[in-house]
Amino acid sequence: SEGNIDKARELLIRGLEHVESQYLTFREANNQERAVFLAHTLGMLELNSQRVADAKRVFQSGLERHVNSSQLLLGAALCEVKLGNVDKAREYFERSVMVDKGHAHAWQSWGVMEMSAGNLTVAKTLFECGIKTSPRHGALWQAYATMEGKAGNVETARALFAAGAKKCPHHVSLYHAWSRLELRIGNLIQAQRLISSALTKNKHHGTGWLVAAQIEREANGKTALPGLILRRGLELCPTDPQLYKALADCELSAGRVNDARRLYEKGLEVDPRYAPLYHALAELEARVFNIDGLAKLNKRAAEVFNANAMVPPPMASHRENVNWRGDGGKEPLPRGVKALVRQVRGAESWGREVVVGEDPERMIESMTRFEDEVVGSIFCWEEEES
Repeated sequence: SEGNIDKARELLIRGLEHVESQYLTFREANNQERAVFLAHTLGMLELNSQRVADAKRVFQSGLERHVNSSQLLLGAALCEVKLGNVDKAREYFERSVMVDKGHAHAWQSWGVMEMSAGNLTVAKTLFECGIKTSPRHGALWQAYATMEGKAGNVETARALFAAGAKKCPHHVSLYHAWSRLELRIGNLIQAQRLISSALTKNKHHGTGWLVAAQIEREANGKTALPGLILRRGLELCPTDPQLYKALADCELSAGRVNDARRLYEKGLEVDPRYAPLYHALAELEARVFNIDGLAKLNKRAAEVFNANAMVPPPMASHRENVNWRGDGGKEPLPRGVKALVRQVRGAESWGREVVVGEDPERMIESMTRFEDEVVGSIFCWEEEES
């Protein structure tokens, strides 16, 4: 909830101020480690809350003291992505992977940004570098395979999905994206097999139920079964706003306006920052000429998506103009990328060069989990497979 986020923000700010003062006074390594962890967590919290200006200040302030933190550099890069500053984002991404060539999220995010901008050759190279250094990061395989699928290279995409699933058998999002690829090309049997496997592995991932409903709708037309699948998904994933929107859309298509409205509103209670719910509910209210409802919704949206965000149209808006057939491999690689490729391809192994705390595994796991969530929310390429 918003209240819990505010409390978390307050605690993180107080903790960061205390740890930074301790570090400046005593210059102890463990205080530096804690400061990086707290700054990273606070910055990602702000990014996830659409407070991009605040997030940018947090990351830049952290980098003034901890210039070689790969996590803080990635955070700064993601802020620039949100603000539409692609060149500046590239600088931060490059610095991030130079500090830690095993930082999978940095390779993944950089690659997806280039993919979104239509720089497919660069994106391919970045994905391959990331996979070489972090072969068990399922989202890298997924992003690379998704790009190849969109470019029409179906067999290459299948091979990448299969290789990723072998390396990362518990990364169910790979199965979701692979299933959507098969659905898109009309291979319903394989799509059903893949989504069944995904739901067997993890039935508490909302996207799996969304894909299952899409497959059923494609296979059997407008029946009641997709709605039943989505309701089952909500029983198991009651905090997934995508499911509320999808089920509400079903209700609306069946003419049950009040039921649809209740589901849209419930979804907004669960996740007040899920913008597609505002758009869908606004369309519903406009359709029934509910002027008062529209005014209240606009006021609510303005309060949530405040001026702090300073966010231009998202990267997704540029993807409509991407030439997915690419450039035939003739697109030049930037000099920085070329240098990184030489380093990565010539390396036997890489150690993590990030600062960690008293419990390194726990701190890295926590930062990684937050990066998963924030990167996924900024680059919604998984959902675009539908």
